[in-house]
Amino acid sequence: MDWLGEFIGRGSSLDVPVREMPDYYRRLGAPPGVTDVIFVTDAQVRIPDDVRDAFRAWKRAARARVVSLVIANPPGDLGLVSDEVHQVRALAADGEAVGRVLSL
Repeated sequence: MDWLGEFIGRGSSLDVPVREMPDYYRRLGAPPGVTDVIFVTDAQVRIPDDVRDAFRAWKRAARARVVSLVIANPPGDLGLVSDEVHQVRALAADGEAVGRVLSL
């Protein structure tokens, strides 16, 4: 699970990945409508309204589906930009939500 260490912003506040995801998605060349976004976070931050609204507009345009795994906390503002949210106690590979969201 070393790849999880490569967080956008190195695990900084949630609004950084939400802010940067549209450009990151574009640079990766992610095909619209078939590439999901998965956030793995403790969701300990507020997403400003302008950032939330811009992200939602991008998500619609890219036809991106956002699935979030929130570790040991309520989803807070992340629930406002996610299509699906799973609250988990830990990021354990044998957990039902983790296994479903991270299965390849």
